[in-house]
Formats: sequence, C-alpha cells, structure tokens
Amino acid sequence: MMSVRIAIDTGGTFTDLVLFNTNTDRLVFHKVPSTPEDPSTALVQGIMEIIKIAGVQNEDVQLLIHGTTVATNTILQRKGARAALITTAGFRDVLQIQRQDRPQLYNMRARRTPALISRAHRYEIKERMLFDGTVDSKIEVDQLHDLISEVKKQGIESIAVGFLHSHINPSHEQVVGEWIRARCPEISVCLSHELSREEGEYERFSTCAMNAYVQPVMARYLNRISLALSNAAFNDLPLYVMRSNGGVMSASEAAVQCVHTILSGPAGGVVAGLKMGLHAGKPHIITADMGGTSFDVAMIHDHTIAFARDAEIDGLALKAPMLDIHTVGAGGGSIAWIDSGGALRVGPQSAGADPGPVCYGQGGMAPTVTDANLILGRLAPDTILGGAMVLDPDAARDAISSKIANPLNLSLEAAAEGIIRVVNASMTAAIRKLTVERGFDPRKFTLAPFGGAGPLHAAELAQDMDIHHIIVPIAPGVTSAVGLLSSNMRSDRIRTYVRLLNQTQAKDIDDLLYELQSQAETDLSAASLASYTCRRYAGLRYFGQGYDLPVEISEGEVDMVALETGFNAEHQRQYGFARDDQQVQLVNLWVSVESEMTDQLMSPSDPVNTEPSPAYTRPVYFSGSWHDTPIFRRDHLTAGHTVCGPAIVEQLDSTTLIWPDQTAEVNTWGQLEIEKEK
Repeated sequence: MMSVRIAIDTGGTFTDLVLFNTNTDRLVFHKVPSTPEDPSTALVQGIMEIIKIAGVQNEDVQLLIHGTTVATNTILQRKGARAALITTAGFRDVLQIQRQDRPQLYNMRARRTPALISRAHRYEIKERMLFDGTVDSKIEVDQLHDLISEVKKQGIESIAVGFLHSHINPSHEQVVGEWIRARCPEISVCLSHELSREEGEYERFSTCAMNAYVQPVMARYLNRISLALSNAAFNDLPLYVMRSNGGVMSASEAAVQCVHTILSGPAGGVVAGLKMGLHAGKPHIITADMGGTSFDVAMIHDHTIAFARDAEIDGLALKAPMLDIHTVGAGGGSIAWIDSGGALRVGPQSAGADPGPVCYGQGGMAPTVTDANLILGRLAPDTILGGAMVLDPDAARDAISSKIANPLNLSLEAAAEGIIRVVNASMTAAIRKLTVERGFDPRKFTLAPFGGAGPLHAAELAQDMDIHHIIVPIAPGVTSAVGLLSSNMRSDRIRTYVRLLNQTQAKDIDDLLYELQSQAETDLSAASLASYTCRRYAGLRYFGQGYDLPVEISEGEVDMVALETGFNAEHQRQYGFARDDQQVQLVNLWVSVESEMTDQLMSPSDPVNTEPSPAYTRPVYFSGSWHDTPIFRRDHLTAGHTVCGPAIVEQLDSTTLIWPDQTAEVNTWGQLEIEKEK
C-alpha cells in the first residue's frame, strides 16, 4: 500500500499543495486559486486535483498538514466570535491600557488598536493571588451565577479567563474554568495560564482574549474541512496544522489553542529555508517569501531560526512561542498608486485573488507589481500555472499608462520599473529590520527567495543589501508547503522563574527544566513518535533591565558560569556592550521538544557536464534598456547546469530573473545558486 502525505498552504492569492509519495520519493506540486470567502473550498478542491495528477487513490493518503491564515485574517478583519473576559476586580481595563508606551512618539494622531473584547463584555470578580502564588483573597464561585446569566443574554460564544499572577498559581482560573464548562458546555472557555506561563498580565490577558476571539471561528473552519474530506471519501484522515513555532500540532489541538497558528502560513517557508541552508552548507539564511499580497522575511543564523521575543499582531500583544517573521504589504498583487504629494507608492493595498491584477482579466482596475513585471517582459503571458492562466499584457499597459505613467510624465517602461523599485524598497527595509537592527550583517547571509514572486525580485534585493549569494529552491511558489512536509511535531514550554543568577542553585534550574521537558514530551505523546530532541534556553537580563535575551543551555547539568558568560557575549553582540560587573537576573526557562514526522523529502543528484539549451528568447527590460534574453525551463535544468545572465528560468509556480552580471548554477539538490560573475 502506498503512503502519501499532502501539505496545503493557503495564501491570499493561491493555495499551494505538495504531495510526497514515501514509497517512490516522488514530489508533486500543484496550485489552485484561493477562495477567501471559505478557504476550505480551495483546500479540498486542491487535494482532489493533486491526487489525480499524482495517480494515487484516496485511501493512499495517510496524512495532511495544513498552513492556514484563518486565525490571522480573523483578527485583522475583526470577524471573530462574540467574546467576553473574566478577570480580577479592578483590572478589566488592562486590555485597553496595555503598556502605556507610545510606539509612535511624535504622531499626535496615533491611536491604540481597540481591544478584541469590548469593555461592556469585560467582567470582574473578587479574587486575588499574590506575586508568589499565595492566595490573598479566595474566590467565591457564587458570584459567577449572575455573571453567567448576563453572558448568556449577550449571546457570548467564548470566554477568556485571566487573573493576576495565574502564571504562578493557576488554581483560581481552574476553578472558574471548570465551573463554566460544567454549566455552559456550549461556550468555549480559554484560561490564560494554559496559553502562557510567563509574567506580564497585559501580554497574558491579550493572548487569552485573542484565543477566545478566534477559537469558535477556527473550530468551525476545521469542522468544515473534516466534513468536506468525509464527503470526498477521505475518512478518518489525520489532519495536522502548522504552529507559529515551526512545528505542527493536531487539528483538535489547533481548534482549542488556535492562537498558536497566527503564523501558521509563513512558518512553513522558514522551515524550508532552514532545510535549504543545511543542504547547501549555508548556515546563515534570510528567507524572503513574496506572494500575492505580502512579503514575509525571517532570519536563520548558525542553522537556528530566530524567535520573536515580543510579538504583536495588529498592535495587540501575543505571548506565544513564534518564529521571528516580519511581514509587509508587498506582493505581486500590491497596488501602485500616486499619493497627494505626487509620489509613486506601492501597497500595502492588494488586489488579492479577487479581482487580482489587471492582467488577470477578472475585473481588476488598479495596476499592480505583477502588471509591471509583465510589461517589462519578466513574466510571459502564459507563465502562470503553466499556461492554465493566460495574462493580458495590453490591459496591464493601459492601466499603468493611464494611472501611473501619464500622470507622472514617464514612459511606460520607466513607470513599470519605478513600481518595481518602490516595492523593492519596502522589502529591503523589512530585511534590514531583522538583520541590521538586530546586530547582524546581511552581507554574511544567503538570500533564499521563494513564493510566486520572490525569485523575480531576488537579484535586485540582494544588490540593494550587498548580499552576494542567492539560493532559489526547486519549487519556489510552493516552498512554504514543502516546509510543512519537512516540519516536526513540536511543543514549547516556558515558565517564569525570576531569580538573581548568583543566588540560584543549578539543581533548582535542572529540576524545573526536567519538569518542563516532561510536560512537552507529554504534549507529543499522542502522536506515538519514536524519539525526541530537546533544546533548552534561559531568558536572562542585567538586574534592573526590562527585557531579557534567550541564551541556549547546553546538554547535561546546568553550568552557571557558562550561562552568565553566554549572556554577556550575546548582549555584546546585540547591543555593542556588556556589563560584566553587573548582576545577571534569570527571568524564565524555555524548553523546546521536537520529534521528526517525515524522512528527507529529496536526495542529491550527480552533476552533469552538458550545457543547457534555452527554450526561446524574448526581450526583457533591465535598467533602462531591452535585452534579448534566453528563457530556460526549470524542469530541463539538472545538477551541474550553468546559466549566464541575462536569463529567465520559468516553471509552473514561479519565475526566476537572472541579471546580466550574474551566473546561476544548479546544485546537487536541484536548487539554483546565483552569484555575481567573477
């Protein structure tokens, strides 16, 4: 019997699918247009189409892994459930007050993002837990009767419960949670300590409120997928969902702790970037995922993915382990426009999947980045989806001429090239935010572009950042889906543990790390996987600081001297100084446990000595002039082939642009490695 695994990554414009046959080691790639009104429709349609393409049967499919944007879109579009918050008396306004900081210090019109739960639906009860977990005021459940009656009258679907210091002693939250679940099984209940065991009441309450707001929506979405799969004769098929931390979890767990899927979509691409770096021997990677609506950038240093310390979504705090991914509104569907000052702007508005760019012929009227690339010859009219979608260059020319070129008194080509330069500037700013602003030199990194539009823009991004090496994956347009198949089961456990390091015993840290590791392994035990790998971190800061830095703890017993030395070195690297004479404070402990789900997806190939032949040539616009440019088919290139620029490499899911001063070589893993000619 065949064993087939399918990964599905839902994007704003396309839904990407990758099928892996473990018996034959065959990978099959496919894309279908996304259905934003109900993403599950495109998901099931894509599964049916890809198994037909691969020539396998429904019963051969053993596993589905899904990267979804449902949680993210629910928050951004404010289309979540009618939710309530129950909190400690006197603290109902924590969600509104937030941290009292001013991110836009000189913006007199700045406004905070409204809380997901309105003040009218935030309720207080009398209870009090002290900072050390001591009960100061016991909770009386009798006060819940009137509160729940009011909640039912308001039609509340979900309740978030967040009390002070519950990350130290969660007993009061547990009492309230059990009481509500026993009497109101139709209402979802989220307890803050189950989502975060770290200090910071605002961050914990915000995370809990976010989970309560999204939970009913996510549960309904996953139920629709389950029903649609059953109707399509996929019975009892295991479905896993990508987590924001780069691992996967079961669909049932995702329905309960949906806040861990906020970065479900882009996380798969970062995992794929990590695998690419391992294959190519490149320890430092910048992943650049440019799709139809957004540009997601992440950093991998020494084969380790960076994690976010203080994450936010739409201005709201999120305290959950998640990859450090920075997103800007720059994609193939980003709309070009002229502002009131007469300057050319691109994005963040996007044409999305419907109506899409003007050249799609689906009713779009605003010129986009895709239209500009088509006019410049960088895209062919029959490039998208292997010719299944034919583009209209005349419509693109008319849109850019009338709305950009003529108002700015530019030629058509200059206007199109200007659109590309403006959107590239947004993307290089995003790359700098995760590298230069974090103390890393981007010149020491390799750029890994993917997404449908990433390889088209990679050469210019690398030039702007002075990055000398580019590596393009074998299937750029579906790389995030490939990353889903490469992901492991993963659980992260973090616990606040505030102590001065020189007053802490190594045994106490060892004991807590063992407890956290046991809890994380229990989280994964239901998957019945063979073995686990564990990484341990300590959050450290100088006494008096407000923010901590994660420092990895080596295997075995904790070495307190090495821990302090490692923190000083990391502080020196990030901030340019260290205070060796100042006391170091331990803030939290973090354990990450992983277990492999999938064997290696691809094997290296032996290089050949032949020269590749282009399929044809066409004029392409580079830096103010047209060049006759050879066009190569990606499926005709194999390990050892070299392509000198100017050139274009086309494939089903993406197009790679090689500039006149560049050379591309196919490595043994089938990846295109692009460098400047020496």
